[in-house]
Amino acid sequence: MADNEKLKAIAIKILEKSTVPKDNLYGFAIVTILMIISIILTCVRILQECNKNKLTAQSTAEDKYAMYSEQLHTFSERRGWLTKMKIKKILRREMKKEDYEKYSLAILNALLETGEVLTEDEVVTLVEAANV
Repeated sequence: MADNEKLKAIAIKILEKSTVPKDNLYGFAIVTILMIISIILTCVRILQECNKNKLTAQSTAEDKYAMYSEQLHTFSERRGWLTKMKIKKILRREMKKEDYEKYSLAILNALLETGEVLTEDEVVTLVEAANV
């Protein structure tokens, strides 16, 4: 499966856990899927920026993926105030005001629920896509 298809599958997995309405003909709107992918990749880029000093030149790709996987699972399970505020900031930037008011809490919870159960393959896909 191509990386774009994997990203789309992750975004659809998140949207299915939320209360965002589906389009009757095509499922979720392409714009909504792209927005979710953008939000996910922004979150991963923030993690990468925070950890750039922890990772050394000798760190292998497997070490990096394992660290990001552990952090994504930890942040998703703990659901701390700071984690929620950072994600809400990204949501406000990416969504229309009306959509943010309606769906931000549902998308936030869906993102955190999905983050708890991300597989290693999905984490690798996200980290590789964020390394643009």
